[in-house]
Amino acid sequence: MFKPLLFLLGLVVLSPLARGQGKVSFDAFADARKVVKDGYFEITFTLHNAEGSSFKPPSFEGFTILSGPFQSMGTTVINGATTREESYIYRLQPRRTGSLTIGSATIRANGHTYRSLPITVQVVEGKGSEEKGKELFIIAEPSTTKAWVGQQVLLDYKLYTAISYKSPALLEESGYQGFYAEDVRQYDSRDFREVYEGVQYISKVLKRVALFPQQAGELTITPMSIQVSVVKENSGRQRNFFFTPEMERVPLSTEPVTIQVEPLPLNAPASFTGAVGSFKVTPYLNRTKVTTDDVLSLRLTISGNGDIKRVQAPPLKTPGNFELYDPTVAEEETYELNGDIQGKKTFEYLMLPKEAGQYTLQPEFSWFDPDSSRFITYSASVYELEVRKGSGQGAAARRGKDEGAAQEDIAPLKTDVALRASHPPFSGGRLFWALFALPFLGLAGVLAYKRWSALHKGIDPATLRIRQARKVAQERLAQAELHLKAANNRAFYDELSKAMLGYASDKLRIARSELAKDKLQVRLEEAGLGQEQVKQFLEIISTCELALFAGKTQASDMQATFGAAVQAISQMEKQLTA
Repeated sequence: MFKPLLFLLGLVVLSPLARGQGKVSFDAFADARKVVKDGYFEITFTLHNAEGSSFKPPSFEGFTILSGPFQSMGTTVINGATTREESYIYRLQPRRTGSLTIGSATIRANGHTYRSLPITVQVVEGKGSEEKGKELFIIAEPSTTKAWVGQQVLLDYKLYTAISYKSPALLEESGYQGFYAEDVRQYDSRDFREVYEGVQYISKVLKRVALFPQQAGELTITPMSIQVSVVKENSGRQRNFFFTPEMERVPLSTEPVTIQVEPLPLNAPASFTGAVGSFKVTPYLNRTKVTTDDVLSLRLTISGNGDIKRVQAPPLKTPGNFELYDPTVAEEETYELNGDIQGKKTFEYLMLPKEAGQYTLQPEFSWFDPDSSRFITYSASVYELEVRKGSGQGAAARRGKDEGAAQEDIAPLKTDVALRASHPPFSGGRLFWALFALPFLGLAGVLAYKRWSALHKGIDPATLRIRQARKVAQERLAQAELHLKAANNRAFYDELSKAMLGYASDKLRIARSELAKDKLQVRLEEAGLGQEQVKQFLEIISTCELALFAGKTQASDMQATFGAAVQAISQMEKQLTA
């Protein structure tokens, strides 16, 4: 009896680990793509989700092993999923210039031999000691300096350093006049060894922005300014009580960046509706055999790495005896994948066949591909439609419903009444009065809905955003509070920043691309906010930006910042709606 219990207990304890174990893999990672001849870099070979043996490194031909291998192991459990890593780390120095390849390493695990992929490193001559480069600077690096209208351009703000630094903080955001700008949150923020103008540095991407040019011409991105803490020069023995060196704040700024934007070619096909990038099209037709009483539904899902917001429904060619309703957006979402902005949008077309017969339907969608500089047209497979004659009731009912959506549907008069023996009188009871009141309650609901529609029908989107600004901010604050309770620091400050900036944008009619601090300060003052209110509002935004940059915060700081944000939005709402 005791042994079976132990066996079952073992299954209970071990099964989550077995279930959560991920796929076994073995890879190599170098923290440099280009190094100087006298520099060095580290390469790490990592086995995932297995216990390895018989590790065999590559020959490292053309390199000197400065140190290693250092071995490290670790296990993490996230949401029941267990990840195990076993790493071997080498520090290497190249012996010659050129393109050097590090071969594959091998390791045994679970009875199999795993092999890493080779890695190629470019080795260049470095500057002499008399040509020492800058020790600390920041650049704005676009993915391209020539783009088309609507094309996604990724802009990385990279910090290069040859000395230690702490606590990078944003002082002034760049201006993106002529672009639609959106922050990218998921990107590779690891430290890399990189050669810049012949000098080897440690580089790190501090911020990434996806830019979509909205107009042709030469567009300039203004500098971004940050400050970092470094050890004060000639501090010598000037150390504080805790024997740490004296620090000083150093301001850094990027140079302006110019993007040359070309207009799209004029030979756009008829099915082009503004999509620029790389896209995939998925059509879905709910049926191919229908009657004239039925409504056909075609869904066209567009997904890809362009600005999905500017993509409109392509025109749909239907047979002449089909009634086509205006397409609607059934689904729309924007997300991040592989370090850039992706999107998906589903359009729904409703069609009503009027006559029986055999028909064909072939949806098309076109987009402009920046890589090939040409329009690409997707043509779906031809749908063969078989339409049979219906009763005629369904089509009429649907037309009536569409043309008179504001009117209540009235059931047809029923003439085949069956007579039955009389029962005790129904009138006067509770059920009688409840049913008697039901039509009046329904009528009151319809009138209330019509009044609500009348009040909102003529409102332009900007006015509606002003009215809903507080509600949207409250929803974002509620989401931020959930991240606060879960101790999810980055998500908390990200959501809190969106709540503050989004509220200001909606309430004061400020475009998101115009939310630089200096412009925001002017608009807040013009709205009648006091000097202290403006200062507090901007300080909360700066706190969020600092936390997103530095990544080190305490729970007490988060709670205080959250309380200040709630108070700032509440005070601003009272003052602006008074």
